[in-house]
Amino acid sequence: MSDPAFEATVRAAFDAFNRRRFDTFAEFFTDDVVESYPQSGERLEGNPQQRAMHEAFPDPPTFLVRSIRRDGDLAVVEVDEQYPDGSTWKTAFIFELRDGLIASLTGYFGEPFAAPAWRGPYRVAP
Repeated sequence: MSDPAFEATVRAAFDAFNRRRFDTFAEFFTDDVVESYPQSGERLEGNPQQRAMHEAFPDPPTFLVRSIRRDGDLAVVEVDEQYPDGSTWKTAFIFELRDGLIASLTGYFGEPFAAPAWRGPYRVAP
């Protein structure tokens, strides 16, 4: 579902992160936000903890938003996560929203890989 106002908000949030304006980025989240990374088992609780982690991140990535989907208080945002070493990871964030802010963020990260040849006959060329 398209939601132009929400899309503008998400792009503004990632723009703040990309500019290393973590104070502004924090304004898009509830005070009691929970940020989870299932692949590493990490969980951050609260806006101060989340902001401190972002500020301490050595060489943080930048984000290029590829897709935004929202239905009610649930949103999925797909991004290209670009690191200073030149690598670009495909990332999906699941947001749970409350009162116009992000109350929960779950992030899944994937390093790109070559598709196996055997799947060639089944895929559509990009």
